[in-house]
Formats: sequence, C-alpha cells, structure tokens
Amino acid sequence: AQKPAQKKLGKLSYKDQRELDGMEATIETAEKRKAELEAKLADPAVYSQGSKVAEVNQALEATTAEVDRLYTRWQELQDLAAGTA
Repeated sequence: AQKPAQKKLGKLSYKDQRELDGMEATIETAEKRKAELEAKLADPAVYSQGSKVAEVNQALEATTAEVDRLYTRWQELQDLAAGTA
C-alpha cells in the first residue's frame, strides 16, 4: 500500500510542494499583521490623527484580502495533494 506522504508528493510539482511547505508560516505572518492593524484601530490615539485611521483601515483591508487569498491557495494546494483537484 502507498503511504499518504508518497502519494502527496506525487501529486504536487516541486514548486507547489515548496509553496505548500511554507504556506503555514506565510499565513501566520499575515494573520499577525492583521491582528496588529486591528489593535491599532482599537487604540483611541489613532483616531486623533485623522488621516491615520484611513491609512490603517486601507492596510487592514489589504491584509484581510491577502489572508483570504492565502487560505484559498492553501486549500487549492491541499486539494491537489489529496488528488481531489
């Protein structure tokens, strides 16, 4: 019988496997950035700086979109690895 790890490696290209291997750390970094931006928006001092609020909001929207994109890509790679894509 084939081991799952062997099957997994056989379904992904080398590039995809390397991307999948690093995906967890990439998602974690993006989520930390998102949490930092959310904390900034929770800080009343940010609201006294007028344009800073819009800047932080824009960065938060971009970071949230990036986290969503990373999770979508991670799922695509997982599906490929499982042979369900």
